[in-house]
Amino acid sequence: MINLSYETFSQEFVALIGNEWSCLYDLNHEKLNLKNRNIATKKFKLIIGTVFRISNAKGFQAMTLRDLSQESGISMGGLYKYFSNKTQIAEMIHSAMVYMAETCLKISEHHNEDPIFELNELLARHIYISERLKKWFYFVFMEAKSLERPLVETIIASEQSMENAILQHITKAKQQNLCTCTNPDFVAAMLKVMLQEWYLKSWKYNQKGINADQYVANLLLSVYQLLGVKS
Repeated sequence: MINLSYETFSQEFVALIGNEWSCLYDLNHEKLNLKNRNIATKKFKLIIGTVFRISNAKGFQAMTLRDLSQESGISMGGLYKYFSNKTQIAEMIHSAMVYMAETCLKISEHHNEDPIFELNELLARHIYISERLKKWFYFVFMEAKSLERPLVETIIASEQSMENAILQHITKAKQQNLCTCTNPDFVAAMLKVMLQEWYLKSWKYNQKGINADQYVANLLLSVYQLLGVKS
């Protein structure tokens, strides 16, 4: 089993990223010509937090920039310092989410030669990053259908890359005769759905008193069952 919890992951997130709002600043300040990091970080937190709230209430497509201005208390001119249109807001949210996720998932790095261990760590990290950025993941998944096609294609590609990473670990485990899985593609798809379940239906697990660590523990037990891991 992996030696990782949401608490230790959160400490790692702070060490790697800082926080999500300063990350937004770091990724966008040059092209937006934002000079004051402290002020801009606070504005990003307010703006994006308001976007999430309005989107949850009536949908991103129905949200107008005037809605965003009124709800956030930032003038239209003030908003335009941070983006030029709604599409750019969605692009900024997605690109920052992908950057933070890839940084924490470290998909390209291998810490252990056991592909099942690698798979478990990858899945656990995904649950923990989606717990930290739950509103971000929910927004991207739920609003993708209303976004412009190029951005939708980028979102689909990032989703597929995660499923491919899962599949690679399963395939490697099968090649090393560590499991009896007969349909790696199907299992990879099912595990991806189980990852999405955590941030799309968090209310269900809140009602049951299941936290991120408990969900990870049950998810990893499912991995052994789905893969037919040999003892």
